Amino acid sequence: TLFLDEVSELPLGLQAKLLRAVEDRRIRRVGGEKPLNVDVQLFAASNRDLARCVEDGTFRQDLFHRLNVFSLNLPPLRQRLEDLDQLVPAFIAEFNAMSGRRVREVPERVWERLRGYAWPGNIRELRNVLERSVLLARSSVLPSRWLRLSMEGAEATEDPSMREDAEIRLPLDGSRTLDELEASILRAALEKHQFNVTATARALGATRQTLRYRIEKHGIHVRT
Repeated sequence: TLFLDEVSELPLGLQAKLLRAVEDRRIRRVGGEKPLNVDVQLFAASNRDLARCVEDGTFRQDLFHRLNVFSLNLPPLRQRLEDLDQLVPAFIAEFNAMSGRRVREVPERVWERLRGYAWPGNIRELRNVLERSVLLARSSVLPSRWLRLSMEGAEATEDPSMREDAEIRLPLDGSRTLDELEASILRAALEKHQFNVTATARALGATRQTLRYRIEKHGIHVRT
């Protein structure tokens, strides 16, 4: 059994060779002189619409029809959020076993954030988010602070007050100047948005140019 992931990324030349191997059930090794008979069943996957790729001329029509004996369309995670009820506990159990953690409880606040996110990276992204959260958990409760779900993947209706670290606390006892307070706010906002200037500007209600000016003014180093 051979699984070909992202088969749409194959160059046209390799597509022709693959079609020949599938049709003839024979291959020739690199440097080999005699063809070898093979008995193989193929599974192919792609995150692109192969029928549209055929229309665009980037995927061979004959190979498409040869592979398309049975097809299974898997909707993105954002269209089947009910699967989170099974995926989240399964991943938590997996990472508990790997790391020796004992995370058992998922607070409702965390469930709200997981269900309110669009998951552009699908299950791979979900897996990475839960792995980080379990590894950094300090109790049996899955922490929300390490989810770090960007606003680009969040639903537009998400309540900003529900986001972790939505507030910044600053001393107002006169121990710090106005410029120092502004610099602290900028640094905290940049860190919250992984130093993404565009996202930080949007969160602060400022233009990107204004934020860039203030970053340079305070000598803040923005990692790239």
